[in-house]
Amino acid sequence: MDNGVPPQRQSPESDRLAERMEAASDREKASILVDHFAEATAGPPSAWVDGFVSRVEEFGLPVRQIRTAATDLAWLARKNGQGYLDGADRARILAASNTRTARLCLAYVHGQRLRFDFKFAQLHRLCVDWLAEFEDDALVLSFAAFAALGTRATNGLSMFQRAVDAPDADNRSNQVLLTGINFADHLPEQPQMMLDLSDEMMARGQENAIVYYRRATAYRKLARYDEGLHEIDRAIDALAPGDVLVHEQFTQERRSIILAQDLQNQIERNTQAVADSIAAQVDERLAAASAELEQRLDEASLRLAQRIDAAQEMVSSGLLKMVEILGLFVALVGFIAGSGAVVIKSHSLQERALSMLLVVGGALIFFALLRLVTTVGRRRVRAER
Repeated sequence: MDNGVPPQRQSPESDRLAERMEAASDREKASILVDHFAEATAGPPSAWVDGFVSRVEEFGLPVRQIRTAATDLAWLARKNGQGYLDGADRARILAASNTRTARLCLAYVHGQRLRFDFKFAQLHRLCVDWLAEFEDDALVLSFAAFAALGTRATNGLSMFQRAVDAPDADNRSNQVLLTGINFADHLPEQPQMMLDLSDEMMARGQENAIVYYRRATAYRKLARYDEGLHEIDRAIDALAPGDVLVHEQFTQERRSIILAQDLQNQIERNTQAVADSIAAQVDERLAAASAELEQRLDEASLRLAQRIDAAQEMVSSGLLKMVEILGLFVALVGFIAGSGAVVIKSHSLQERALSMLLVVGGALIFFALLRLVTTVGRRRVRAER
């Protein structure tokens, strides 16, 4: 890291800050700087950003501690309603020290300030310039991924993976990524991505109330409500006293999980009730249809039996008529044969005439009987139909 020229310490307060920083470890230096500039965050950026950048360069803070201090001060500035850095602020600060460290500090402060207010589009535009200079910085990559996911840009997932895989990734960069994934509702794998990243953070000892909170949200979206309630309760337990806004946000998530669980249970109950009602109606209609079908089958069987009986009767009647006709025919043949013999044996003309009359009379009687048999048969068939 290249440092600028340290500013002159002209006040007892500056001397005390220098003494504290010299006696502190690297991990403590970020907290000391945050305490030093906390009150100034209630004013405009010029009230503290200039001094913060110069102190970072003066005391040679490592990158991880710069990220921690910049994140905490940006959060305080947001809570105090402070505005964003503008071009005049950037020009003024860089006129005093235009070093890589100074430009990185400005990117961290400005990026976190926009991230806390979810200014995805503004952050997306700024990341284009920041990535040109700090393309391998994990926090800058996280800003770019956060903005891309929030704007639903096509490179959101690739930027997310680059930030996760960055060698200098830490708790601050991963927190930005975890929040960015929370806004990526357009990704089907969003809840699982939140769980995977939070698992990795917890394995590295980066767990805190926010991590538990994001995990609870992911479990809610996966309809794993019991696990979600467990995580949100861990988040509430890990929350420091007095943080009313964050506590309200956590309790709202807890209510959302309970409401979602109740809604799911109600949907399941209603679904079962509807299924039972539909099944009952189907069974009722099937029973009615079965009864109607059985009735129709019975009626059809009855009609078929009647037609079979009628056909059998017709066949029987026809056979009987054939027998009757055949009998009449045989009788007629016998009568004619006998009459013919009588005629042949007659000696006188009178006898022969009587014999012929007898033959003609017998034939007429035969045809009358045949007519009677056929007429009675037709009438019987019509009556049965």
